[in-house]
Amino acid sequence: METVDEALNAKLIACWQAALNTDDPEESQRWVDMAEWLSHRGDTPLPPPEPAAGRRRVSDERRRFPRVPVRSPALLALEGRVLRGETLNLSRTGACFIFTDQSDLGEGESGSFTVQGWLEDRPALVVAVEPGMLRLRFDTKGHGT
Repeated sequence: METVDEALNAKLIACWQAALNTDDPEESQRWVDMAEWLSHRGDTPLPPPEPAAGRRRVSDERRRFPRVPVRSPALLALEGRVLRGETLNLSRTGACFIFTDQSDLGEGESGSFTVQGWLEDRPALVVAVEPGMLRLRFDTKGHGT
């Protein structure tokens, strides 16, 4: 079983690798910012990320908990690997996570989901897999939410 320090180190390494493996300076800076935030996230909470422009409005949703378009760096730690990507949208019960790693992933895999700005990781279950995108359901049991 991974310790908290080992899990944090794996996430920091994934962020730095992403920052180094892009030619886009803005994307690189976003991953550096994510790494810095991860290493200090218990210090001071950050304001929530701004919703992405050009997406469907929250009021257009007909769901129990509406999806909110949020583009923010995120990490999904699964057994033995960490996927780097970003959120496409978030709701109270789940997220759409886009990523570039084309690993064999399947529905039912579970892990820990980290989004820049959150104080705690959330246990998440993969409920749908599409090329470059995962739909996640948050497991809120035991978290008082």
